[in-house]
Amino acid sequence: MNKILLLISTILVCLITVLLLWLTKKPSFTAELLSSKPTLLGEYIRNPDIIHTSVGFLSLSPGVSLNDLLPISSDWSGTAFVGYNVRELGGRKGVAIIHPIDERIGRFIEQETYLPSGNYRLVIGVTNAADMFPPDVMEFGVGGFSGDCADVGIKVVVTDLENGKDYVVFDKVIRNGRWYDYSIDLSSKFSNKRLKIRTESYAVDKGCGGWNGEWAAVDYIDIQPY
Repeated sequence: MNKILLLISTILVCLITVLLLWLTKKPSFTAELLSSKPTLLGEYIRNPDIIHTSVGFLSLSPGVSLNDLLPISSDWSGTAFVGYNVRELGGRKGVAIIHPIDERIGRFIEQETYLPSGNYRLVIGVTNAADMFPPDVMEFGVGGFSGDCADVGIKVVVTDLENGKDYVVFDKVIRNGRWYDYSIDLSSKFSNKRLKIRTESYAVDKGCGGWNGEWAAVDYIDIQPY
């Protein structure tokens, strides 16, 4: 009898341990590389501090009004360096540049929003624009370092404003030469929650030193139903 109770107790302990590990497991997010820029949706919130002409930053989720958001969530904020952003870069116009401040400190843009119930994805267009600047801009020392030596880290952090926890949903090293469009599913973790979406740049070292052509650029950020 004691052996049976011991066996049952052992099984229960194992089940509880597995359950606790499952509950505390960090969610994983997969960034799907898209073949082309998606059609942008929604009513875009414009920040007067970021001058742009055609860039689509995070929109209001479909069916959500400004009254549904937190009081300070109507604008993008951050430390974005946005010089030359109204010029066409790599075939896209009106991008935001988030060049890192130095090798240890990046720059960012962020905005609060609300994700309704349902299936939603975050789409983002990013590049390293080091060799995309026009010649007259490069004369001032902006850009350059073409090839694999021009690289920058771009990270998207979603904060669940209900529990204050940060989740890295996107983190890739981007090299110059082309725009990359990605899609990340947000539904399983963030449905029906108030969120802060933060896009950061950071310096990386891929064999050429940690400070070579760190010109992170963001074309658009959008949350879309699917």
